[in-house]
Amino acid sequence: MIIKLLFYALLLIWPSVLLSSSKIDKYNFSIQFSNLSIAKISATVNKNENKILYSIVSSSDGSLKSFYKFSSIIKGQSKRIKDKLFPSIYETFSSYKGKTRKSNVEWDNSNNVLKFQNTPKLDLKKVNKIPQNTIFNVLDPFTALINTIDNLQLNNSCINKFRIFDGRRRYDLEMIELSRSFLKKDRPKTYEGNVIVCGLRFYPIGGHYLDSKWKPENDKFSDIKLYFGFLNKKVFPVRMEINRWFGSIITRIIFT
Repeated sequence: MIIKLLFYALLLIWPSVLLSSSKIDKYNFSIQFSNLSIAKISATVNKNENKILYSIVSSSDGSLKSFYKFSSIIKGQSKRIKDKLFPSIYETFSSYKGKTRKSNVEWDNSNNVLKFQNTPKLDLKKVNKIPQNTIFNVLDPFTALINTIDNLQLNNSCINKFRIFDGRRRYDLEMIELSRSFLKKDRPKTYEGNVIVCGLRFYPIGGHYLDSKWKPENDKFSDIKLYFGFLNKKVFPVRMEINRWFGSIITRIIFT
């Protein structure tokens, strides 16, 4: 359960950082559970006016490494057309308990999914089938969150809905604003300042586990909070909290 939630945390927090400042090449995050460090993230980005290439590396950290070894690499490319970002390529590679998984999705110039491939293929005895008629007008998680950042920057609003497909999962993502407040620094080298707090909800459509204890219909927007701060007049994600029955997973940006 922790690993699944951690994966969602990585998808949500990575993309937002990469496009918030035009001169940032690399950023680091730390993820804690019950005050224990459980994962670390390093992200790099190369972009110009019309194209963005990114690479994001994560791995288990601290005490988690000894019994829950996990690593992941996400690589991709997005293209900007007028004032919106559209996906081109989205690739993932992950390793957990000695098992590896790969996914690849490609879009054509009309923003249609050209092809996708999973290794190994989805095991329909364990996960829900992804209906083929739902894989249209979809974005990868990176592109969706960057468009959210753009909306915050231009319109001062995080309210949005997206159709997401990452090769292995098809889900809808909805975001609303919860509050505006002042975030105090609770760790060294983290952010302190004004924030916009946005709530997230997932609506699974296919690819999620059949035996999952997760009941999305019971979720509240306050269960997943994404905090956007301000750095050099840019909107910037600085913290995320995932609250579940067993506790909270907190992701913090680390300034080095």
